[in-house]
Amino acid sequence: MYLSVQSAQQIALEISGLVKQHVNLMDDKGFIIASTDPLRIGHFHEGAKKIIDQQLPELYVDPKDETLTTRTGINLPIRIDDTIVGVVGITGPYEQVFNYGQIVKKMTEILVREGLAQEEERLDNKIRNRFLEDWVLGNGLQSGAEFEERGARLQIDIRRPRRAAVLRIDGFQALSSTGEGQKRIELVEQRVRSFICEENAGNIFLRLPTKQVCLVAPRSDEQMLHLATTLVNLIEKSCSLALTVGIDDTPAGTEDVKSATARANKASHACRAGQTPIVLYRQISMELFMEDIPPAVKREYLQKIFPGCDLETLRSWLRLLEIYFEAEGSIDLASEKLFMHKNTLQYKLKKLRALTGYDVRLPSNCAVFFIALSFFREIQNDPTLWNS
Repeated sequence: MYLSVQSAQQIALEISGLVKQHVNLMDDKGFIIASTDPLRIGHFHEGAKKIIDQQLPELYVDPKDETLTTRTGINLPIRIDDTIVGVVGITGPYEQVFNYGQIVKKMTEILVREGLAQEEERLDNKIRNRFLEDWVLGNGLQSGAEFEERGARLQIDIRRPRRAAVLRIDGFQALSSTGEGQKRIELVEQRVRSFICEENAGNIFLRLPTKQVCLVAPRSDEQMLHLATTLVNLIEKSCSLALTVGIDDTPAGTEDVKSATARANKASHACRAGQTPIVLYRQISMELFMEDIPPAVKREYLQKIFPGCDLETLRSWLRLLEIYFEAEGSIDLASEKLFMHKNTLQYKLKKLRALTGYDVRLPSNCAVFFIALSFFREIQNDPTLWNS
């Protein structure tokens, strides 16, 4: 029986809940693979083996025939396509289990058939995802005709030009640390997958550990921005979560989806949920090399520029700098956005100069703080960097 232990155990629990007796599921070798009595899992069941070897329609074990591996009850073959793939056993006296023996047999066969279909679907998805990862992230294209044939068997035409977009869920790390958060992540992925695959039959969706990759039919940057905006609005409305989208730079599409995805990924790092949720690759500058700098180095840079500051103090200073840069260095405009008097802002900037040794009001010093702000956006939500 090619069922996962989890699926088999679920079937045993469902049947037991209906008949109010212990239920065992045995594989085609006679071993108990699932049971409502945990102590029996993994043991050999003589009665099940006898049913399989002798092709018996059923086998009742009388109390006087009990052994160390077989208990009182009825055992029935599970047949799929006229082949015995396993055995279901119901523990209990004859008068309690006989009347619903055939009903349980049929129910089990239906559940097993459904379970096998789900296992087959999971395997198909695993094979498909492995291929997509080789194509999008690995060196699949270098395999030539053989790789192209693998794609054809999966109904994926790798020679069709496509554009790439990389999607990220804002606050992903915090969400992934809880069961409820993981359900919300799965809901987002379901919504995005459905939308992308229904938008065009040739579109591809790939789920990766911390992001999602969408390969879509060629279109202009304006059309890609429209697609991304629709997705961002869809997820905000249906899942109450912010989505950011990085887009490649190939309006005509490309067969080299690995390079296109890499560029879209760099663009995604330039996004800021709620402020700049969608970024085209052609719009980025520093982000070209940001991903190549290890997070620990970014943290070290921040600690060097802002000596002795804890996370919250650092966050406060960088929020002030963010507003200052958005105001293009205008003290009047920045103080208005910060809801403070301009003299108060000047005082804070002098205090920042005393702390760091750099004056953001000087063009020659601006880059130091702009880099710090960019680094902080990248790593501020990574608890592994700030808990140590």
